Amino acid sequence: MTNFPADAPQTPSGDGVFLDHVGWFVPDMDTMADTMKKLGFILTPFVAQHNADPKGGPPIPAGTGNRCAMLHRGYLEFLAAVPGTDTPLSQQLNAALDRYHGLHLVAFTIDDSDGAHAQLQNGGFTPLDPVHLRRPLTLGDGSEAEVAFTVLRVPPETMPEGRVQMLRQETPDLVWQDHIIARDNGIVALGGVILCVDDVDEVSGRFSRFTGKVIDGQGDYRSMTLDRGRLGFAARAALARHLPDVESPTTPFMAAVCLQSGDLNKTRQFLAGAGVTTSPLSDHAVLVSPEDAAGAAIIIFDENDVWPPSAQ
Repeated sequence: MTNFPADAPQTPSGDGVFLDHVGWFVPDMDTMADTMKKLGFILTPFVAQHNADPKGGPPIPAGTGNRCAMLHRGYLEFLAAVPGTDTPLSQQLNAALDRYHGLHLVAFTIDDSDGAHAQLQNGGFTPLDPVHLRRPLTLGDGSEAEVAFTVLRVPPETMPEGRVQMLRQETPDLVWQDHIIARDNGIVALGGVILCVDDVDEVSGRFSRFTGKVIDGQGDYRSMTLDRGRLGFAARAALARHLPDVESPTTPFMAAVCLQSGDLNKTRQFLAGAGVTTSPLSDHAVLVSPEDAAGAAIIIFDENDVWPPSAQ
């Protein structure tokens, strides 16, 4: 599940569930941009997000805006509140920043949004009405286009770990444009996320109902393998065993993002040249500290390792 061939699909089909992207909530886009560019990512321009008006009126401001770092498979998102706005999403973002700066969003992608909405309803998540998200995009030739997503959100209290959502990519060919995919750092795919939580059994079981995927393991660490990507659920003691240099400021806490490199030596050399210190986790994985990655540890691994670790 950690080896992503170049011809692997970008979006799922049937009842498949992929880890689509993860998101940082940030107070300062400029500082975050400097950090991510140093890590070798290419960032899209800042865009204020809007939702389509179900009554046919003008687009409705969501209250947040984003920049993205596209990978060959998956992407990283960075969100900030739009100054002067007061919406449920901007309120949620600011409340999350009061807890900690870093990773606060996990988005799964599906092909059947109606079926996923029914699954969430049957699982007791009381999903909100689907949101048809739109944002403008400048293509490589300078022309303008509009990317589209159908997003399934749930009330924040049902997933207290952060903004956890399902979505359908309506225009994937526009989202993953070749000229904005980073190559210099060797990183090719989003592999997974590690969450630090108090009740591993309850949280992992709830995510299993959310995605329809099976949880492996027992005790203070569990893992969940998607059709592309993986999640790890760790109690504080388990997080300390796997990542002794990563401290959890609170729980729940999205502690680490796992990224696959197509050439780990190339990645190590790029980061060293940029002045980014990494610490080895194994012969096939390194850690970038939260201080060098806008608040969330980044684990970079190659096809000979597995992150998050399997609990099987």
